[in-house]
Amino acid sequence: MTGILEKQAKGLGSTLTALVWATLVLLAFLLGAAGCQSKKAGTASSKPVAVATIFAYYDALRAIGDGDVQAVILLPPRQSPHSYQPTIQDRAAVAQAALFIKNGLSIDPWADKLTSENRSAVVLEIAQILKAKGLSTVQTEEVSVTPASQAASAESEDVSAGNPHIWLDPRVQMAAAEAVRDALIRIDPAHGANYTARADRYLAELRKLDSDFAAAARQFKQREFIGFHSAYAYLANRYGLHQVAAVEELPGEGPSLAQQANIIRLIKDKGIHVIFMESAFPAQAARRIVAETGVKTGILQPLETYDSPDETYVSLMRQNLKALQEVLQ
Repeated sequence: MTGILEKQAKGLGSTLTALVWATLVLLAFLLGAAGCQSKKAGTASSKPVAVATIFAYYDALRAIGDGDVQAVILLPPRQSPHSYQPTIQDRAAVAQAALFIKNGLSIDPWADKLTSENRSAVVLEIAQILKAKGLSTVQTEEVSVTPASQAASAESEDVSAGNPHIWLDPRVQMAAAEAVRDALIRIDPAHGANYTARADRYLAELRKLDSDFAAAARQFKQREFIGFHSAYAYLANRYGLHQVAAVEELPGEGPSLAQQANIIRLIKDKGIHVIFMESAFPAQAARRIVAETGVKTGILQPLETYDSPDETYVSLMRQNLKALQEVLQ
């Protein structure tokens, strides 16, 4: 009898622990949603929750779902997905989600564990959608500035399946927007007409953006540049440009003195005229390079990070267009 009572007590204890944990997770989500404007799109309601890992897809989600879904972005401002560690609020948000949008291609692998805990959510992996449409990924084709002595130990992002920064091609963002529209209609068919109308407006903006990039690129006199990190292969490939090298292999790691020396040599040997930095990272990473070569500098937004949730994909990409026009024409 004593053994039976002990087993019942243990079972009750496990159940209570699970209930306490679930309550804490839900409370954390509600508090996090109330306290962080970039992680919510409206107050708690019966609207379906839709979650995106990074800014570009969050922008499509809130534009198309506006008013009918609660849109959530996991990454806070100025945070790179390369080094992000999900929080308890993220776990709670994904647990509530009817739709989850991630990039794939090893830039947001931490999302996989989150989605494994919510089997009922519709999961969109944009890289897989592109593959299904027959659109190929682009390999990173840059000159390595890492000295051979450091190459074996250097950590770099896994791009064996292709460069992950697909969203910087406006046509990829169009495909993502279409997938978001279709997924929202699937989880909430009652508002299907709303999602279709808003998606039409959003896609029209993206088509105009693509047209303006293409027209500007035809006027560029320079077509090669160095980027802050290996983010711009798709943007460059779409409009006939070439990112020759990166200042940092991964954002935030900082170039060594030997890497800086190699970049300086590369600039002089290939006649590179510009280095594009990023607003989320300090410009001093390239200070010595600029001082010794006299190259121009500009800012390109990678859109894996963002400064404010008030920005949009189109506004940031138009900043990129202006930056390219200022130094490449």
